[in-house]
Amino acid sequence: MRRIVRSDASAARVSYLYACALATVLFLFLPFGGYTRMMEGKYFCFLALSLAYLAAMGRAAPLAPPRMTPARRCAAAYLACSALSAALSPFGARTLLGGTRREGLVTLALYVAAFFLLARRLRADRRLLYLAAGAVTLCDALALSQLAGRNPLGLYPQGLNYYDGDAAYAGFYAGTSGNVDFTAFLLALSVCLFVFAAARLRLWALLPAAALTLWVLWRLDVAAAWAGLAFAAVWGVALLFPRRRGTALLVSAALSTAALAVLWRWPGGEGTAAELSRLLHGDADPGFGSGRLAIWRDCLTLARRRPLLGGGPDTLWLRGLEPFSWYRGGTVTPVDITAAHNEYLNILVNQGAAALAAYLGLLGCALARCFRRAAEPRFAVCGAGLLCYAAMACFSVSTCITAPCVWLLLALAAQEPESEKQG
Repeated sequence: MRRIVRSDASAARVSYLYACALATVLFLFLPFGGYTRMMEGKYFCFLALSLAYLAAMGRAAPLAPPRMTPARRCAAAYLACSALSAALSPFGARTLLGGTRREGLVTLALYVAAFFLLARRLRADRRLLYLAAGAVTLCDALALSQLAGRNPLGLYPQGLNYYDGDAAYAGFYAGTSGNVDFTAFLLALSVCLFVFAAARLRLWALLPAAALTLWVLWRLDVAAAWAGLAFAAVWGVALLFPRRRGTALLVSAALSTAALAVLWRWPGGEGTAAELSRLLHGDADPGFGSGRLAIWRDCLTLARRRPLLGGGPDTLWLRGLEPFSWYRGGTVTPVDITAAHNEYLNILVNQGAAALAAYLGLLGCALARCFRRAAEPRFAVCGAGLLCYAAMACFSVSTCITAPCVWLLLALAAQEPESEKQG
């Protein structure tokens, strides 16, 4: 009996260290070569941390079958459908590691394996939030220095800075995640966690980090991040006031209706709000969302060709989509499309409708549980983060830079009382 208790305690400690590593080491890791090697460097960092975690858990505790809750069944189904998609893919072994985003079957298996172990063994506490706040503050400081035109740590090629984006190179890069979309994704997720933790757990010391991060997000000006923050703010009211959940949900619905009414009557012009207004009026210009609408249209066409199992994990780059055109100095540079720029659509086109249904089921189960148990502050905090993610995912690209934090939140939301007692 003592041996079992010790193994459970050891498994909980290893799981906690892994969660801390995701929030700090992976988040802050900067590879040699700067932003030109960011994806590759982050991927090897994620691989090293995750494989070390699995190996340590294999020694720390017996690998008994977990209790299969609805969320865990959905996670298992997601991996099974992804594996079947890879096995029947016309692209063979290239489905294992995937393309430049490195989200092939191997990476997906690591996500799901970590999810099962963390859901069963992790004992999260307030220190994890404080560590995350420290890491986010360091990222904020780096981004603000870059927004001032500097090149600290030599992350940009020599002689270039943030403002050379879309001029000397395609896109913009800042912070510890490289592409500003990835950086803004993680920063927006962090703001939700910090604000809701301050409100529900009275962790007021997190608010300065949240305020600084909001300022950085304002400067980076990534529309998807603001969509996530707005969605979490509107639909997270019930997480703040769990005893008045019915009233809170009515308030959220009223706020959403008011927002749609404002967009419907938007006066025109340019920007995200103007594009949304035109979409509501039936004007679907392919150039909307920095070309996302055109990419979505092409991906839907591909999805119809292999609707059930898709083309294989992370194989969109092999499906023959017309490259995206990047204009520089009067010349046109083609850029391969490697992702759907919508995580749900990306799963549909790569792994098929079955995998998408399983993933949506997992996210739905996690959110439903957070709302049902919102009286417990940790579920309210996780729910806020997942609400933010659910909205941002409509416009974002899943990578090994961002996804591990989402799977960590899913694992925390999927924890069972008996597993928490065991560690």
